[in-house]
Amino acid sequence: MKCLFVLFAFVFASVAVSAQTTDKAVASPEAAKLDSLAKLSQRFMNNNQPDSLYALMGATFKQNISLEKVKEVTGQLAGQLGKWVSLEPRGVQNGVARYKAVFALAAMDFYISRDKEGKIETFLFKQLQD
Repeated sequence: MKCLFVLFAFVFASVAVSAQTTDKAVASPEAAKLDSLAKLSQRFMNNNQPDSLYALMGATFKQNISLEKVKEVTGQLAGQLGKWVSLEPRGVQNGVARYKAVFALAAMDFYISRDKEGKIETFLFKQLQD
């Protein structure tokens, strides 16, 4: 599990996070696009389609994380946490959406953002913080 956090942490670290979250951001067009990417990510992970998930990733992400590593990490997540059951939006800060990702065996914080081309830039699971 710690391997997963380390793998995706550097992507998240490149995005500055402000101290405020606005509820209005949840209803924004950008938030809707992030919701769509998050739901696609959930579907591809649940259907064991890491290739399809990787196709959603942007160039910066792909430079740092290989398809093989994504396959490894998504397999570990599924093995340790089970099926990804639901997503609960928690807000958007500086273009990074935070969700409560509920899996069959545990819940995690899930962070996702888009690059200028609309591809995934940040893709991070962390221990749930309330």
